[in-house]
Amino acid sequence: MIASPGGVRRRQVATTMRALLLAWALCMLAAPVEAAAPAWAEPRALNIVDVAGQVPDALLRDAIVVGNRGMAQLVSSQRVGDRLRITLRISTRRSWGGEQWITEATLLGQAPAYDHPGSAAPQSWLRLYRDSGLTQECTGDIRWVYYLDPTLCLPEDGADAWERYPTLKRTLYVSSGALPVEAEGMRLPANMGGSVNLFGDYPWLWAVFTVQATGAPAVAYLGEQAFTFQSYIGPGGVGVFQPLMAQMLARFGRRHPRFALHPPTGANYVLFIYPPAPFNVYSYDGNNLQRPTSGTVRLAPDDGMLSQDFDHAGAYPLGVAWQDADQSAGPYLSLLPPVDRVTPPEYVVPAGAAFNPCYSTGDCPPAVLDSLYAATMTLRVLYLRVEAPYGQLQLVPLRVADANWSPSLAAQPAAAPGTAGVAAGPYTLRLPLVRNVRMPNEQPVGLYDGATGRMVGYLP
Repeated sequence: MIASPGGVRRRQVATTMRALLLAWALCMLAAPVEAAAPAWAEPRALNIVDVAGQVPDALLRDAIVVGNRGMAQLVSSQRVGDRLRITLRISTRRSWGGEQWITEATLLGQAPAYDHPGSAAPQSWLRLYRDSGLTQECTGDIRWVYYLDPTLCLPEDGADAWERYPTLKRTLYVSSGALPVEAEGMRLPANMGGSVNLFGDYPWLWAVFTVQATGAPAVAYLGEQAFTFQSYIGPGGVGVFQPLMAQMLARFGRRHPRFALHPPTGANYVLFIYPPAPFNVYSYDGNNLQRPTSGTVRLAPDDGMLSQDFDHAGAYPLGVAWQDADQSAGPYLSLLPPVDRVTPPEYVVPAGAAFNPCYSTGDCPPAVLDSLYAATMTLRVLYLRVEAPYGQLQLVPLRVADANWSPSLAAQPAAAPGTAGVAAGPYTLRLPLVRNVRMPNEQPVGLYDGATGRMVGYLP
């Protein structure tokens, strides 16, 4: 465990970091404006491609790097020259195509859904396998790729929508020649989530993604904390296991602890590692019920407020957090006061539990309920120092739309404490060769790699 520097020190660190980054920008040459950038953008988590290869695999192993459209966990990473190879173990999702099963295996990016932040991944090459030994390649069985274009733009729907950027959806078919197979594998476009699709039913697949290891921020591991947690008992939907939740509430009452965070000096990002939930409770048709998935972790400044949902192990800013959509009055999520605690994954059934039909019928015997109640799991919180890369970056004010937001409100000032009015437009930052850059007059600010849509830092 890391000794606490206290809330005052954390605020001092954030203030110092912002001052340094502002000074960095204001001593540089003017750079061209990226006209395509929006007046503001929603924050994106730091993708695994910007963490793996800098933080040791021993610390990252089994991290849930993608948590929707299936689940992917990190197996290993390897740098070879200017290439980074990332191996993932993928819990797939299946759907019935009328005559046969269709298997979806997730890409490296994560699509934003509801109030869950997404993350963008650069262009990559993929080799797909049926076995952990990587001997049974099935890259040639891929028929099409669905993905979300990572271009920066305003959302088209609020925090109550699963697909919030529908015009960014793309589909490429192998038969069209749009997905060439090259020396490193099938070439995939930069994306903010999506899947490769093949015929058949494969509950598990292994993927080796290769990316060019350029344009990444400098990421340093500073320390971690580990917490023992238990299953969540409380309000909110838990899909087809809602009858079980009703039993647990009646027998034990509410349970949702908050653990105190003690970040070391210099930490500005956190990454959460925890075991998968054993069941996908939102599989209402049952096709994917018994396939593992990720859970929801939240940051918090006190015992009442909660941050938006974090449901994959991207690295998230520690200096800025937005309030959960269920606690928002809109049309934007409010910025939270400095966060100093974390709530563990909201699992109604703990990791390692066997499937029992009573979870969805609500007639579990007391012994089963007691077993679920007593089981323990481990949440690890990794503290990272992330420094923006050298090169061309876009500076875009950060906001998060809530359920009451709509495109018609796009020009309105954000209803968040500590912010100024709407920024005049997008900005470009070149490090370290530019000066006299106009800074956005609205904070916080995201630092984006315009070529890939990755958010690679922030100004709190």
